Amino acid sequence: MIVVDVGDAFRMIAQYDHSLHAGEMGAWLRDEAFSSPDRRTSVLTGVAEHDLAWQGMDKVPMWNDAGRKPYSFLDLPDSWKLAHYHCGVDELEARDPYAGLLASRHYTAFFEHATDSDALAFLARERSRQARIAADLGVEEQDVERDVRIVQFLDKLSLYVCLSDPPSGQNPGAPWLQRPFPELEPALGEPVEVHWVGSGRVGLKPFPFRAAFACDVSVRRVDKRRIAAVGIATAYQEAPVERERVTMSPA
Repeated sequence: MIVVDVGDAFRMIAQYDHSLHAGEMGAWLRDEAFSSPDRRTSVLTGVAEHDLAWQGMDKVPMWNDAGRKPYSFLDLPDSWKLAHYHCGVDELEARDPYAGLLASRHYTAFFEHATDSDALAFLARERSRQARIAADLGVEEQDVERDVRIVQFLDKLSLYVCLSDPPSGQNPGAPWLQRPFPELEPALGEPVEVHWVGSGRVGLKPFPFRAAFACDVSVRRVDKRRIAAVGIATAYQEAPVERERVTMSPA
């Protein structure tokens, strides 16, 4: 779950909705970003479905007593996430092995420096999966790395939108989203600068897409008083889904 405190409410976006948003943006990405035009469909499946594992976790949001807010993807304990990640990649691999490989690589990057036994076991299982799929498909590491960077770029770009306030064009508070995005530098020759240029409009330089476009993000504003009255699960389910339209354009 993506959670932003907006004063009297929490702005909440299901992780899978963010994933679909990333995939929708990916459909506009220029061909030269991909390792091969033949892999474009599989890469975009990997982008759109990379957070498939979160569908079950986000059905009932969990309350963080210590933080006095709903748990988000940033602070939900790893022990809860890891088993779901593995199952989600299993499901995606069954649909499209290359998309599963990219999602697996995307997740393992989060735990490269982990020392926890659960994380180390997850890394071992996923690295075995990655080696098996790559061998079965006969793909080169440099090609996989190029396409993983696409997943990472679009994931980050969607998070930039989701952790901001699109109507006001207010930047996200996360420092790691306030620097140029380096993921597509091998394809574009330089990192991509990303910033709000007005209400509901993000500017990118250099512009990695075929043309300017707009797509929607599904958001719920969950009232804090309602949470106190009926609990986070009920308050979340009662909150209407709003559609926030954001345009991506050249800066």
